[in-house]
Amino acid sequence: MPIRGIFFDAGNTLVVEEPGKHLWEMAITPIPDALEVLTALKPRYRLGVISNTVGSGDAELVEALEKAGIRPLIDALVTSRDFGVAKPDPAIYAEGARRLGVPLAATLMVGDRLDTDVAGALRAGIPAVWLRHAGAIPIPGIAPTHVIDRLGELPGWLDATYPPKGTD
Repeated sequence: MPIRGIFFDAGNTLVVEEPGKHLWEMAITPIPDALEVLTALKPRYRLGVISNTVGSGDAELVEALEKAGIRPLIDALVTSRDFGVAKPDPAIYAEGARRLGVPLAATLMVGDRLDTDVAGALRAGIPAVWLRHAGAIPIPGIAPTHVIDRLGELPGWLDATYPPKGTD
């Protein structure tokens, strides 16, 4: 099945996360390449955010993404606080797909955490791309579908792995 939807984690995947702070306390800035990558992917994919949050819910995440200039590029989002289930539970991915309006099997997840983003996507039966930051340590038993070191590497990998219609 071709990929029709892409989920991103929010913290340290799309926006810089400040440890120990709630979304409303952070100076929300996009990570390098985030706006360019989302803009490049938007014409071909439905884009969503699945985020584990404690004190912040959907409304706070919308506000944070708005502040970073990312919100207009996002079609749907799910926060663990408001949905009531967190990554790595496969249910949050199924809910994300429902909100995106695409079958779960036609989605993939991009995130910086192996234990939540990647493990959860794999449990849900969808491909998982690990955005490996400097100093990140692999976790035995969690094998991402693909590894990137910069978000800017994602569009090229997607084009090579899931060629656009009419190019294969």
